[in-house]
Amino acid sequence: MQWDNWRLLALISLAGFLGLIMGQMMTFMFIAALGYAIWLQGKWYQLWRWLQHPKKATCPSAEGVVDDVCRHIEKMRQQNNNRKKKVTSYLKRFQSATAALPDAIVIIGKHGQVDWANFSAMQLLGIRWPRDSGVRVINLIRDPQLLKLMENPVAEGGGITLNSPLNASRQLEIKLVSYMGNGRLLIARDVTQTVKLQRMRRDFVANVSHELRTPLTVLKGYLESFQPDTPAEQWHQALPVMQQQTQRMHLMIKDLLALSSLETGEKPLMHTPTNVGQLLKVIVDDALHLEHYRQQPISLDLQSEKWLMADVDELRSAISNLVFNAVKYTPDNCPITVSWHSDNFGAKICVTDQGEGIEAKHLDRLTERFYRVDKGRASSAGGTGLGLAIVKHVLQRHEGELIIDSAPGEGAKFCCHFPLKKLVDKIDV
Repeated sequence: MQWDNWRLLALISLAGFLGLIMGQMMTFMFIAALGYAIWLQGKWYQLWRWLQHPKKATCPSAEGVVDDVCRHIEKMRQQNNNRKKKVTSYLKRFQSATAALPDAIVIIGKHGQVDWANFSAMQLLGIRWPRDSGVRVINLIRDPQLLKLMENPVAEGGGITLNSPLNASRQLEIKLVSYMGNGRLLIARDVTQTVKLQRMRRDFVANVSHELRTPLTVLKGYLESFQPDTPAEQWHQALPVMQQQTQRMHLMIKDLLALSSLETGEKPLMHTPTNVGQLLKVIVDDALHLEHYRQQPISLDLQSEKWLMADVDELRSAISNLVFNAVKYTPDNCPITVSWHSDNFGAKICVTDQGEGIEAKHLDRLTERFYRVDKGRASSAGGTGLGLAIVKHVLQRHEGELIIDSAPGEGAKFCCHFPLKKLVDKIDV
């Protein structure tokens, strides 16, 4: 600013001196001031053009206030660029973090349109970004519950549960969250497993109550009917039934405690080299002495000499459940095969029967607690309905898996698969 004043003063002084010599001092001073004003106006116009098109026009160069303004503007532009880079970096990090979330995140605009969506939104809701940018959510997901949620989220309690538009068997919990004033986030979470577990818990409580009610009712009925002077003949008739029902409750509670111990991991695994062939021979011999054994021929098929690193007690419990179930639920004289096989991919113990078989709709639920294909037949066989659940958890603790293959009229095959790292060479004793 001071440079402008000195420059103007010097120009007018020089013009006044020349005008004084020529006898036209005021004229020369006026012309000099006018010329300076026109020159300065040109610089201001050049500055205005540069502000309008900073990439095309050049910054004016003039010592004084114009240069000061240019420097301040350039400094502010640099600061804004730095801020813009930081905001862009934060936005990218936010989008990357949000895209990695397993929950579907959809940013909804003022009119219910999609402003942004992460990758999970495509997997759960079928909303693709940027393809669906600007499209209203209710046009992409046509569901009355979602429409009500969008119109009045408070009335819907902030969330609803509906089936995924991509897969009807997958259940989603959808919530609408407000943020930054009028902003809204649509959050969808896969709750299929949670709903399944809740159903299993309800079924478990109902089944336990049902299973315990029957023996308790029998015992209560006998005890209420007996008096101190009841004839001994009635006691002799009732005692075997009461003992049977008591034994049934005892086995059920024992299996429940064993299952609870497996699920919580309270019992540490004692991995030791296990002679699978010898173990299977002992289990088959025990099966031949079962109360429900009906002369079914049980054969052993030992195709491997490998041993297995396992907890012997847990492994015996799991395989015994499979073999004893085969004996209980297969018809008389129905062949049963117990096999042990290993290869370069792992090993498996299979129990195969040629019984009635199981319908496909039951296979996925066989390992649930108390789930029975035929409740009447299962009750008569004296089972607790927990055997396959125990087998499943034992195998999980051994990094194994239970594979069930069956069809009506074709028998059933229960295979316990173990990873290759669990195999060890035969140990000479």
